[in-house]
Amino acid sequence: MRKIIVLLLAVLIIFSIGFGLLAQNMDNQQPLVQSYYDSQNIRAKQAFSKTVMYVTIDGEITRSTELMVQDALFKGFYAQADLIVFFINTPGGELSAVHNIMNMFEASGVPICVFVAPLGSTAWSGGTYLLMSSHISAMSIGTIMGSAQPVQTGQLVYNLGYVSAMVSLMTAHARLHDRNVTIAQQFVTINLNLLPDTAKKSGMIDIVANDLFGLLQQLENKTLIKYNSSSGVLAWKLVETADVDDYPGRVSEIDFAGISDSPFLYYYDRPIQYNALNIIVNPYVTYILLIVGLFAIIIGLKTPGFGAEIIGIICLILGLAGLGVLGFNLASILFFVTGSVLFLLELKTQTFALAAGGIACFILGALLIFPTSNWLITYNFIQTVIISVVVVSLFISGFFAYLVYKVGETRKIAKELDIEELVGKTGKTKTDLTPKGQVLVESEIWSAKSHDNKLIREGTKIKVIEVKGLTLIVEPVKSKAKEL
Repeated sequence: MRKIIVLLLAVLIIFSIGFGLLAQNMDNQQPLVQSYYDSQNIRAKQAFSKTVMYVTIDGEITRSTELMVQDALFKGFYAQADLIVFFINTPGGELSAVHNIMNMFEASGVPICVFVAPLGSTAWSGGTYLLMSSHISAMSIGTIMGSAQPVQTGQLVYNLGYVSAMVSLMTAHARLHDRNVTIAQQFVTINLNLLPDTAKKSGMIDIVANDLFGLLQQLENKTLIKYNSSSGVLAWKLVETADVDDYPGRVSEIDFAGISDSPFLYYYDRPIQYNALNIIVNPYVTYILLIVGLFAIIIGLKTPGFGAEIIGIICLILGLAGLGVLGFNLASILFFVTGSVLFLLELKTQTFALAAGGIACFILGALLIFPTSNWLITYNFIQTVIISVVVVSLFISGFFAYLVYKVGETRKIAKELDIEELVGKTGKTKTDLTPKGQVLVESEIWSAKSHDNKLIREGTKIKVIEVKGLTLIVEPVKSKAKEL
């Protein structure tokens, strides 16, 4: 039975991996590209109203950060925000996540400002790449940007091809925003670091401000334009509004006049799921989950019970999700399916370890449900849905647990009261058998009938000689004195 369970769960995981790889290719499409072209048609707002969304990226940039940024951009777009400000303080992060966020910034229908703040923050490595891909770049006093030389397994990468690819990525986005390409290359090649004043003078950032209000004040007299730059590419550039006419070949311009005049500030509050994801996608946690999962299954196959196998399966699913093999929503579905299978198997095995594993799978599946940006629903509604799913999962788990308990009790009673095992047992009559009546056998009252259809008086000691349905066929037990 144990091998069948493990095989069944393994098939589910393999199926989910294959489905995940297929779905991942579909999920990687960039719906934000179309949103840029549609944005001009839906941005009709009151002239006195400016909406500024601000988001915090603190710590390593991971796939959870990528999901958070995508969700924030869609919320900002549908809230008709005039500007989205990303406060960043990061040592860098995963290349794939950084690259995807850069592409999202470039395709955003809302201007993006990356602001290295507050005091003491850094935009190293991946943070510098994000600065290069933003429409507006800003730093607070006492912050640093740079140190973007690629690192693998804790060591600097000196592979010429790899470094060249990173230089190309950095400079390509610098050109798209009319920034100093030479210095952009030095971030990668010599790990250059810049302080705010130096970064502004060298053309790597647009604004030095102490806080969000100071940033918005400096934007008042500026306009974001898209024009044919001197490098020959269509680039974004933040310029003084009075100097806009000095840039021929403009194809787009966004005026920030009035943005500091009592703007509506919309803070993007990260859902608790993203904080949980930060733990799961941590490479140390991911590999520990995979190792524990594999060893738990191996140990479980060699030991009685099912607890180790269940722990192993859960750890493997979480590890594969953290590694990126499984999408988080797909992992959530897999947890629900696995939990259902464990509950169904519990009805057959009565070990209660499977029921406990099913409850754990339901709860984890609920926590890994993430709102997709394709749904035009509010944040509060999303949180309500997630809480409801958790509550429903607990209710269903409780119902299954009660069902398993009642089935177990029924089987226990059926086993204890197996009527066929009463043959040969002795008892006494509770009523006269004429020839039917009641007898007391094994502390239970049973319907009985005398084997020869003769009268057996109440209180007579009897012996069960046969069982027909739920009726005991009995005969009187002869006393030893009478036998003598």
